Amino acid sequence: MGVTGSEGGLCSMSRTRLRHHLRTSVHHGDRLPTGANHGILAEGSTAIRGVKCDRVFDEKNPRGEFQFPLLPKEPTDNSIDRNITLPRNLQCVYTFVAGPRQRVKLEFEHFHLAGSSERLADIDWGPVLAEIRSLFVIPIPFSCEVEYVDIYSELERVESDLLSASLGGRYCGTVSPHVRISLHRVLVLVFHSRAREVDRQFGFRGRYSFIPDTKYRAGTSINGENECNFLIEASKRRRGAIFSPTYPGTYPKNFHCSYLLKGRPGQRIRLFFRDFDIYFGGEHCPYDSVTIFDGSTTSSPIIKKVCGLQQRTEMYSVGTEALIHFNTTNPSKADPRGFVIEYEFSNRFVDVAQLLHGQKGVTHMRGTECDVRVESNRETTHYIYSPKFPDMYPLNTTCTYILDGLQGDQNLEKVILTFEEFAVLSDDESMIITEPPHIDDIACPAAWVGVAISDATMKATLSSTDESNFETTLCERIPSLSPLMGPYVSAGPRMVVQFGTTDKLITDGLHPIGFKAKVEFKTDFGVTGESIGTSNECLFRFRGPMGFFNSPRYPANYPLDTNCTYFIEGRPGQQILIHFEQFALYQGKDEDRCKDWLEIYDVFQDGGDERLVLQERYCSDTLPGPTVSAFGAYAMRVVFSSDSTGSGNGFKALYEIRPAAKEDIPSHETKEPRGEGPYRCGRRIRASETTPTGFVMSPNYPVKYNKDVHCDWEIIARNGYKILLTMVKMEIEGEMTSNKAYCQKAVIRVTGAPRPEYCGTNQNVFTPFVTKNNTVRISFLTSPDKVNGLKGFNMSWTEVREVNDMSECSSPNEYMCTYSKLCISSLLRCNGDANCGHQDDTDETHCARVQSSVYGSLSLLFTNSAAMLQLNVGLLYGLIAVLSNVHLTVCCANNGARKESTTDKTIVIAGVFCGGTFLFICIFFCYLFKSKLERKKKRQRSHGSRHRHRQPYRSQKPVGKSIADS
Repeated sequence: MGVTGSEGGLCSMSRTRLRHHLRTSVHHGDRLPTGANHGILAEGSTAIRGVKCDRVFDEKNPRGEFQFPLLPKEPTDNSIDRNITLPRNLQCVYTFVAGPRQRVKLEFEHFHLAGSSERLADIDWGPVLAEIRSLFVIPIPFSCEVEYVDIYSELERVESDLLSASLGGRYCGTVSPHVRISLHRVLVLVFHSRAREVDRQFGFRGRYSFIPDTKYRAGTSINGENECNFLIEASKRRRGAIFSPTYPGTYPKNFHCSYLLKGRPGQRIRLFFRDFDIYFGGEHCPYDSVTIFDGSTTSSPIIKKVCGLQQRTEMYSVGTEALIHFNTTNPSKADPRGFVIEYEFSNRFVDVAQLLHGQKGVTHMRGTECDVRVESNRETTHYIYSPKFPDMYPLNTTCTYILDGLQGDQNLEKVILTFEEFAVLSDDESMIITEPPHIDDIACPAAWVGVAISDATMKATLSSTDESNFETTLCERIPSLSPLMGPYVSAGPRMVVQFGTTDKLITDGLHPIGFKAKVEFKTDFGVTGESIGTSNECLFRFRGPMGFFNSPRYPANYPLDTNCTYFIEGRPGQQILIHFEQFALYQGKDEDRCKDWLEIYDVFQDGGDERLVLQERYCSDTLPGPTVSAFGAYAMRVVFSSDSTGSGNGFKALYEIRPAAKEDIPSHETKEPRGEGPYRCGRRIRASETTPTGFVMSPNYPVKYNKDVHCDWEIIARNGYKILLTMVKMEIEGEMTSNKAYCQKAVIRVTGAPRPEYCGTNQNVFTPFVTKNNTVRISFLTSPDKVNGLKGFNMSWTEVREVNDMSECSSPNEYMCTYSKLCISSLLRCNGDANCGHQDDTDETHCARVQSSVYGSLSLLFTNSAAMLQLNVGLLYGLIAVLSNVHLTVCCANNGARKESTTDKTIVIAGVFCGGTFLFICIFFCYLFKSKLERKKKRQRSHGSRHRHRQPYRSQKPVGKSIADS
């Protein structure tokens, strides 16, 4: 150990130690001395009496050990006290002085002091100490009140005043300081302790060495020896490394360094961060940072501002000069080690100007060697090239091309990449690829071009060039007509292309070599169909057996002022089914509800001419139900339009092209299908004088309906008559209110109805109405996807005639409705159904009184009969009347409107059962009636042949006497 001074040390150390003790006393709340004697006494005689702990280490011993305390070997006898008694307010100063062009390096091996490294967050400094602390601007970051070590590593001279010197750090507890390297030749370590008795483990131990400062002089010093400003010129050193001022020791606080790098004409500068550890205070590095400028001044463009931990970061200048600024502040508790940045001047790096070819919208990504960004200027075309094209590309080069189309509320583009020249050789045996190889067969070890289209592959390519992943990897020489030349279409507004070479170049002696590719930006509506318009026209055709179409940019909001047309085309003998998965147009005010709309047309072909028939227009208050093309139409057209008011998520619709029905309206009932597939049902119903009313019901009603059902009914009344429709019961999936209808899974459509579609469970939304003519068509469709399947619907129809005067409905076969003024058949009077229309039930009034009078007349025929017999007969006739009513209703329903095939079977079974029950009841009651009559007559005959004898009031025999002969 090099010890050249003890208690006395250097001549100025007493004054320094005194000032330092004053400073530590202020920090720890000691009472300030009232006089010099008290200060000297407290610091001098009392504090270090009997303890000589100041040490000086100089260049005579360039390396060695330092420790505190200087104690003999720990005793092995357990009876000996293992604690150490120290004087109060002990202070030791260790001074390290290196030789010229040297630095001091300290490495701690053991560190065990009292206290902890936690911050003092809630210390009450008091007004006096707070004022002194603010005067000296001395922060106390840790709770080191009993013992601590202060390190001064920025001293220029031994005689420097520690009270005014920058404190490099204060340490206590068991966490040792990081490696410390002095900024100049001098480093001072001050130990202070207030403890009286401490464990033998307490103290610290480490190694010191004096190291050359050559590596810290990155170049020519600009502003003097002691300033951290250097000029690095390529003429003096082509490559080297820049070390932070005290690397790998903790760098100084509130410090600034600058490094100006100047290359020769035609050269670029490469910076590689071999090690980088700068205090991280946030994403924008508000505290400590390293800033790299792409030029010689701070007004040059900034390549990057970095902090925190960086690994293997690489940067390139565009020109021949670069400026590096290193700025530090005074962050809390941090011992970052700084950085090592390697630099290289070279003209082998890619020439950026040649790579860009002066194109507008094609820019170099600052800080990279040859990464390029191509930005659309709305429907523009650009070109990208390999480095030095058409000549040989350089070794060990990776260039990434980011192709960005427009993306915003009103603009969305896709990228179309087409190679015009391609010769990126990767195999020693030069070959020409004509067919697309399997992805597993592609092997491009020496050079390659990768195309990333999906979000996952683009993210992998941009995050790590070592593990890039592509949808397509190309190499070798590819003919111009090969499908491998493209086009490649992006899945969104971005595509990433990467060109890479290794340390091996292969040539086939042909020219050109490298690649040239055309980049086109086209408006992307986000629709999967075949585009049949120009690049900015939203026109798409669909001919596949099934698929989907959607609003532009779905599921994102569609753009304003957009018109799209979707052509869904089948072949003769086919029909088209459309059902919606989502429908959410812009919901404005009531008057704006239909500014964004969707229309569905049937397309009829007639000798080469098209005839479009509108099915319906849908706005923001609907979710359309399933629909099919009209009979004879094998194409449909869907038109979507948005205005400039607002936007929504839009819609997504699925379509199927399937065989067409053989008839527009089924001529007979279709049996229930046995298995999967669409189900066709319905029939044509003709009203007549004997069949003036009837019912239309969904298949299986009131049992659940199935998916993929298509039913059509046509009701035809006699000339001069119209049809009244009334909803008896409706349980259909969906929701319907007075101003909205969401009939996604199942829907009822009635021609001429007040509303185009009906669904839900509230039949009151279907207001009874009279058709405009004598024909009406009713359709019921369910989605081909899964449906919940409710009970369905039951709708009644009635043949009516609108009259203005009662004299027009005076025939005995007609009945005049009181309120609706409808003339209906007299057969409908008291049939149990309201056939007069909305809020008019006059055809069913007074029907109970007529039935009561009939029953009363029948009961008078049996006034002389017993009461029980009369009751039984009344019950009999009541049952007969009820069953007659039921039978009449079923018959009317059966005659007026045939149900579906499954319903017919149910009616037949119900009719047979009702008839059998009725017959059984009649036979039973007839037998009961006959039996009662016979018993009554028999009793009457037996009573008529016998004479009654008067019986005495009491027996003539004595009471209580036994009668033997009885």
